[in-house]
Amino acid sequence: MIKYIFTLLSVFIFFHSYSQQIDFSTGEEQFFENTYEIKGEILGLKDSTIMLGSYYGHNKIAIDTADVIADVINGVINGSFNFTGKDSLKEGMYFLFVGEKQLFDIIIIEQKFSFKTSINSPLESMSFTNSKENTPFYKYQNFISSKQKEAFSLREKQNTTSEKEKIIAEILIIDSQVKEFQNEFEEEYSDIFFTKVIKAASVIEMPEFPESLVTDKQKGLFQYNYNINHYWDNVDFTDERILKTPIFFNKMDTYLNKLTIQHPDSISKSADVIVVLSRQNKDIFQYVVSYITSTYERSKIMGMDAVFVHMVENYFMTGEADWVKEKQLKKIEERAEKIAPNLIGRPAPPFINQYGTPFMKDTNGNIHRLYDVEAKYTLLIFFGPDCGHCKKELPKVKKVVDSLIAAPKFLSSHKSVDVKVYAVQTEFDKKKWEEFIVNQGTGDWINVGDILKDDEGNPAASSNWRDQYDIYSTPVIYLLDKDKKILAKRISFNQISKIIKRLEEKK
Repeated sequence: MIKYIFTLLSVFIFFHSYSQQIDFSTGEEQFFENTYEIKGEILGLKDSTIMLGSYYGHNKIAIDTADVIADVINGVINGSFNFTGKDSLKEGMYFLFVGEKQLFDIIIIEQKFSFKTSINSPLESMSFTNSKENTPFYKYQNFISSKQKEAFSLREKQNTTSEKEKIIAEILIIDSQVKEFQNEFEEEYSDIFFTKVIKAASVIEMPEFPESLVTDKQKGLFQYNYNINHYWDNVDFTDERILKTPIFFNKMDTYLNKLTIQHPDSISKSADVIVVLSRQNKDIFQYVVSYITSTYERSKIMGMDAVFVHMVENYFMTGEADWVKEKQLKKIEERAEKIAPNLIGRPAPPFINQYGTPFMKDTNGNIHRLYDVEAKYTLLIFFGPDCGHCKKELPKVKKVVDSLIAAPKFLSSHKSVDVKVYAVQTEFDKKKWEEFIVNQGTGDWINVGDILKDDEGNPAASSNWRDQYDIYSTPVIYLLDKDKKILAKRISFNQISKIIKRLEEKK
């Protein structure tokens, strides 16, 4: 219960540090023949430029700027400004910005309205004319702000006094007051957009525990499952205006990164839940699919590219992402096709040509099949003899491999690790390759290469193995299990021991 009050209060102050406000003089409204006109007066605001910005998912977008004209009235500076334009503004939540400081939020549903406030107390001093949305919006924020201050004051006392039970009781009273106010607000203002925002941000109410649940672990699991299954109940996925608030992105981010187990399969399932719900509105669907796809394509966390592949295979290759131009769509699909064969957990692609014939040979021309390597772990390394980074990295890899074979002290068992190296050189100069092996002391590795030439004597490749392993630079290191399934990929020398240690001590 106590946690609820602080969560609720923090949500509805909309993540801004408000500047201080003032009082100011009144005046009649004058609207011109613009499609939108937002007239503002801020007591204490000097001559400057003020910006109107819009939320869109995880972004903040500049929409318009206006010059602040400051007059001195009764010895007090009063800054006034107009945002005007011929194209109507999209409905949603906006903010005002001066310099590097975000001042406060407004909701734009009506295209012509005015407001007055103070730079020293924007929340408390705010008043609106001709805005059905913003008057209750600020009524709500003022109430929540006052209750937040009361709750934090009590919380501070709780840490310095012995009357903890009394203070907890007072916090619970505030909690009930907030919920009662919220219920009354939603009923009174059921027809405004901001009520949808409140509902979307509200904490899911938990039902009573079933009698069959006895232990704390059982109850905790019940709460988790109920919360994640009902997490989106209060979000109206038919209304694209929810994108133009901070709420939708924050909920999606929490759902994917905090409520979902951080495994590619689990994240893909959670992504599907959001996508299915978002199909109720084309704009929301586009945002959800685009954001999740791009986020996991750029992820630096190993294995999360599987989410990117999942999104492309299920929503781009199926033709649903119809907002993407054909040329860009082809690039996205090609990227996913390159990543797909080497996802963690999948079998490593064998080095065979179009006829099913293996082709990786050592310096003496002998073929060595990757799947013939008998070892608990196989390090599959791609390198170039001319690659400067390879010359620095591979001696470090060599040292790590030798230490693993020689019964490393970092393992609790102190036993030798069964690991072998299948090293694939990516260039075409055999002499440099041979020199590299000697200079680096990697003669005990399985050293292979694809040195093939076409009928005209030009370097050629026996298959598309570079694409299959997504080799666009070197060195690249994969870790495979005994069946040649990919355990890890694109790892550095200092990750090898850590991953093997974790795998060994998990058994």
